[in-house]
Amino acid sequence: MKKSSVLILFTILAVLFSSLGFGSTVNVDGQNKELETIVVSGRTFVTAETLRPYGLSTNLTEGRILLSNSNVTFEFYNLSNRVKVNGVEMTMDSKTFQRNGKTYLPMRFIFESMNYEVGYNVKTKKITLSTRDEITFPLTIEDSGNSYTFKKPVESIVSLAPSITEILFAIGAESKVVGRTIYCKYPEATSKIQTVGSLYEPDLEGILDLAPEAVIAATHMNEDAMKTFTQAGIATVTQKSPEKIVEIYALIEQLGLITDQNYPARALVSTLKAKEQRIKNIVMTIPENELKTLYYVVATGNKEYSAGKQTFIHEVLSGAGGINVAADTDKWAYSLEKLLDHNPEFILGEQYHYDTMMDSDNYKALSALKEDKFILIDSNLFSIPGPRVIDGGMKIVIEKLYPKYKYMLNY
Repeated sequence: MKKSSVLILFTILAVLFSSLGFGSTVNVDGQNKELETIVVSGRTFVTAETLRPYGLSTNLTEGRILLSNSNVTFEFYNLSNRVKVNGVEMTMDSKTFQRNGKTYLPMRFIFESMNYEVGYNVKTKKITLSTRDEITFPLTIEDSGNSYTFKKPVESIVSLAPSITEILFAIGAESKVVGRTIYCKYPEATSKIQTVGSLYEPDLEGILDLAPEAVIAATHMNEDAMKTFTQAGIATVTQKSPEKIVEIYALIEQLGLITDQNYPARALVSTLKAKEQRIKNIVMTIPENELKTLYYVVATGNKEYSAGKQTFIHEVLSGAGGINVAADTDKWAYSLEKLLDHNPEFILGEQYHYDTMMDSDNYKALSALKEDKFILIDSNLFSIPGPRVIDGGMKIVIEKLYPKYKYMLNY
């Protein structure tokens, strides 16, 4: 699709989306109900007072807004994008505010956290809220032909992948993590948790001594280890490493189910989706001739490896407006010849990647090196499939490639 056509489509959608805020009738599971809403910067806000029919009580005290029912408590802060959901802190892409004596809260975030699908009916011109099916125990997790059934929420977990550990901490399930790999280093609080080797070389005795209810890995572990855990009555769950951003969201919600952290997990996914969409909307406003080419370094020197089009890293780069030159390969393997031929305007990599390139004559022709456009990054923000790929990775691309647009991020 041509850029002009995309811009026209985006303008239509923006107008349509903005119109949502001026309608007070919302279709909830097939029934029309009234909500007082307003649209600010592309986000629909709802007054706290009109949420009471949904079983949500409100309590406003000195800049803090509590919205709660028997299952969930939202803690908002006036003029802030910080929020706590059942005590788990996260950030949104928009700020709550008060106007004319009324408190306005982000509508989509609240209802998605409460397990609604939020949409818009073009024919009726109404916001639609549809209750999603509630998944209950017993819960069966399936992946790559393997499955395990949980009869109740898990109370103790050994995580064999950095992404699993990060997500468990992000959804407020950190107290349930009793073991981690030597590569699970984020957040800093993981340092207090016992290490149990790595995915491919797990400390079997150490794990058995911890007696966890579940061992969770983001990819396949060796069959002998799985057999050992199964014989010990430990639920062993392996999950295919996400290849798409949407699969990261699915993994977050799944871990929320396993740990009974559904509300924080759904809330986190809602914030990440909103941030991702905001970034894509920003990119839509950037003229085509301003878009920058880039190359993401996975490995360099002896052989070249980058993020091809069938990786979530490619989605992160391209979603934030970078023209990924490695999109001409499917996965990871690349070549020096292709890199030199594309000669990208920017290169993203670690310090040691930069040092390797600068110390070799093979890369001296690259404009990004000659013009000091090598962006030093923490590759974990891009390579570990968890919340930081949006909160960190996509944000970095916008800020570094398009600094004059970063004020539009709002987070």
